[in-house]
Amino acid sequence: MKYIISLDGGGTKSEAVAYDLEGNVISQGYSGFSNLLINEKDGINHIIEAIEKCLGTLSKENCLFLFIGIAGIGGVKDRSPLEKALNDAFQIPFKIVNDAQIAHAAMLNGQSGVLTIAGTGSICIGMHKEHTITAGGWGHLLGDEGSGYWICMEVFKKITQEFDEGIPLSYLSLKMLERLQLKEADGLKKYIYHNIKAEIASHVPFIVEMANLGDLMALTVLERAGQHLGKTTIHAIKKLSLREELRVAIKGSILQRIPVVQKTFIQTIHEQYPTILFYTEDVSSTFGGYLLAMKELNNY
Repeated sequence: MKYIISLDGGGTKSEAVAYDLEGNVISQGYSGFSNLLINEKDGINHIIEAIEKCLGTLSKENCLFLFIGIAGIGGVKDRSPLEKALNDAFQIPFKIVNDAQIAHAAMLNGQSGVLTIAGTGSICIGMHKEHTITAGGWGHLLGDEGSGYWICMEVFKKITQEFDEGIPLSYLSLKMLERLQLKEADGLKKYIYHNIKAEIASHVPFIVEMANLGDLMALTVLERAGQHLGKTTIHAIKKLSLREELRVAIKGSILQRIPVVQKTFIQTIHEQYPTILFYTEDVSSTFGGYLLAMKELNNY
């Protein structure tokens, strides 16, 4: 049986899935992160390991193509070590793209439109035929509005404002400091500047819990996150200049798992595009790799 393997590689894990030529899953393999910007050697090893696990008992000779989507690949100056490792390990034709490209293909089933991703960071990617654009995705220092990191930093900034103004701390601020076991603003500064983005963003579920309990500050921050993501998506739609049916898909924990963010996001876009179609059902990004791999094979 002929098949292809699609790999979705992010900052925490790598998922390789083998699909037969009709798009049915026949095997899977997992490993650690693939983002080479974190650690090139480990990232390459994880990619190879995930594919090897996916191959399992399958005949390597029947694999027609490897389609690999990797987070951060656009920032990698030299891909040759990865390309050499893939050639040495498998001797199978392959293509390497950004993970957002396969996610787009998966969520929109290969159709034109915009995919908005909001997890720890945020980005919009729009595709129409061979034209690709992005909006957002500037990273936490320049943007990432609406992301998990942004949501938490908005709360932390509010705490610093309350300290500076000498006003009583809000209930959310008190509960957040209690969660961090902090009593003074200086402790908050140390926490922010000595922790990675993922650690700071890890407080999103707590903020959501507070919003569900009726905390107005928490609810406002989440609504603003949806508005920011909606506005960035609108920018992407305009840059793409689509004249056909408009489609927007969403991916990532912030948009998929927080109802108030998703609701505000959809409302913000509907104000300008009332007839736009939204795709909210989660689909494995590896399916996008399958679709793109089949397109590559058909062009041979």
